[in-house]
Amino acid sequence: ELLYSQGSFQRSDLPSGMGLLEVVRAVKPTILIGLSGAKGIFTGEVLREMSKHVERPVILPLSNPSDNSECTAEEACEHTKGRAIFASGS
Repeated sequence: ELLYSQGSFQRSDLPSGMGLLEVVRAVKPTILIGLSGAKGIFTGEVLREMSKHVERPVILPLSNPSDNSECTAEEACEHTKGRAIFASGS
């Protein structure tokens, strides 16, 4: 359940239970911010999908420690053909 102050950030036009790849395909974000500590959740497929619709995708896997990072700089560079703007939490 969301707090009242979070309501303006909620989307009601997407089905519940979508995975990250499905969300990236539907929403076409320009930035991914990782705060989950879910290691590897920014998969190559997610990064490639994102780079299909944005010239310079911004990838921010900010989880610490780096062992829990959503992706590495190398992965972001590889899967976006060097176009990603990248910053990490560690």
